[in-house]
Amino acid sequence: MTMPMERDGQTYAPLEAQDLDRVAKVVAQSFTDGSEPAALALGVTAGDFKLFLNALLPKFLSEGLSIVARDSRTGEICGAQLNDEMTFDLPVDPSPFVWTGPLLALANELYRQYFQQRPCEPHHCVHVFMIGVSRSSRGKGISHQLVDLSLKTARARGYRRAVVEASGLVSQHVLRKAGFTARVEILYATFEFEGTRPFEHTGGHPSIMLMDRDL
Repeated sequence: MTMPMERDGQTYAPLEAQDLDRVAKVVAQSFTDGSEPAALALGVTAGDFKLFLNALLPKFLSEGLSIVARDSRTGEICGAQLNDEMTFDLPVDPSPFVWTGPLLALANELYRQYFQQRPCEPHHCVHVFMIGVSRSSRGKGISHQLVDLSLKTARARGYRRAVVEASGLVSQHVLRKAGFTARVEILYATFEFEGTRPFEHTGGHPSIMLMDRDL
């Protein structure tokens, strides 16, 4: 596989240091525009989400597994797929980001159920963590291309399994088309965190899934 690669008006390339701020902005806007159910339920703002991403992005940059999409004509970043090696420790202190508490608890429960049955050896599983496409660039197949290139990059680097939390109907559809299978499912309406049900209002998305596929 050779990158940069151009397809259907977009150029795909690995994440680079000069991309970080723009990628954080695009992904944050994508996750807080009402289309991502968990963020919708929690009322997370784009500004809050961008601060969280700014803290996470150096790890994604250092691991070299993330892909960005640019408009081939303007050079503007219109999408990104953030990937890293699957670990169980968040690379930043989450305490300044209070709103992440329910999300991390939900993710931890998915991981607990999944990895009880499917242990992961070091350098074996790639975490397909977060995808974002700008609203003006949706409907052009960018998500599918980002996922496909991410999987090819991970396979070339020696990873043998891809794991992803699919939070809504759209991402679940995209990932099924990419060969992923749902292994764990948690209904939003019944998940409890500190005596509350924070994900009761997810805009018609019934559940989050932990999905995987072999590479």
